[in-house]
Amino acid sequence: MAEPNSNIPGDEGKKGARVWRPVVAVIAAVAIVFCAWSAWQYAQGDDPLAFLSGDALQTVSEPAAADGQAASTPQVTMTANTVTADDVAAACAGLSFDGSDVSVAADDVKAVLTANGVWVEQATTDDAPAMVDATARRAAALAKWAAEQNVGLADVTWISEDANGAVRLVVRYGCDGAPTSGDASALLSAAEGYAISGDAYAQLGGTPAFAQQGGEAPTLPDDSAITVVQKKTVDGEALSKTKTTYRVVDQNGKNVSSKSSSGGSTSSSSQRGALTVNVTVDGSAGGAGSGSATVSLPEGSTVYDALVATGVDVNARMTTFGMYVAGINGLSEKATINGINYPGSGWVYYVDGNFADRSSAAYQLADGMNIYWCFTLGKD
Repeated sequence: MAEPNSNIPGDEGKKGARVWRPVVAVIAAVAIVFCAWSAWQYAQGDDPLAFLSGDALQTVSEPAAADGQAASTPQVTMTANTVTADDVAAACAGLSFDGSDVSVAADDVKAVLTANGVWVEQATTDDAPAMVDATARRAAALAKWAAEQNVGLADVTWISEDANGAVRLVVRYGCDGAPTSGDASALLSAAEGYAISGDAYAQLGGTPAFAQQGGEAPTLPDDSAITVVQKKTVDGEALSKTKTTYRVVDQNGKNVSSKSSSGGSTSSSSQRGALTVNVTVDGSAGGAGSGSATVSLPEGSTVYDALVATGVDVNARMTTFGMYVAGINGLSEKATINGINYPGSGWVYYVDGNFADRSSAAYQLADGMNIYWCFTLGKD
């Protein structure tokens, strides 16, 4: 039998394949292991190729400062809103603007704080030029303070009133970018919005360097308008306080107590042309109390003037139909009482037992009138 021919075509190629196949397998296995190791090195923050250059690549965890020291990583501090109305009042007692003291005693302001803004109400008997200047400075200084608290407050609204509670000037500043210097004209120009009463504006003398109002009209915390009488009135501003006697009665009209307070009446019953009226405010339907006050006002005063003169807190706004009283002493229209919503609730008033047919600011007083304000729940 003939011996096998070792030179058969293709036989040598088969031998070569048998020799290289294990080598390729080993190389592939090494490559897989290296890739896995490299991935692990990257995950640890190391450079798997550092051995190629002989020096490991340095991983910088913090940026280097100019002096060669590692700079600290910026930290973001989340601050909870811990500012209270008392904090605002205390801040007012230490206000400074452009190096000048513009503070006002904490007891002389009423502060309201919401998640977004601050409202401050202050009665001031300063003359109009001083009042405008001081109010603008105080509001700007308080806005700067509010921004420094880092609690997300958006703006500050300052309301200056006369002794009768009529708004003389209201001004609002954004907490970010509030002015830190300037005169009254510059400060009002920098405000988000402001409005000056006709009486105060008329007392500024000559032609003021700023308009009577500008920007967006400031509002109250409930977004209702702040009533600022734009026209000059006959009586002007009330910059003095006289003593008024308040008579508190129960629901049956029986006297409970009486007290004297510095009210906003600009004249007494002994003065010529004065009117004396009795005002009762009954909020019992809304879960509030009832009380009465006897006040004296000049001739030409209105039912609204009498309500304000009692010293109650009034939330009113001007509408197409005249002045609308939306709330008294915190009890407001569209109230929710004991979990029940009363969309038709609100305040109405009677004069000498007759239901009024016009705005309280349009109803002129007569001596001896009995005015009865009543909170009603409206129709079911």
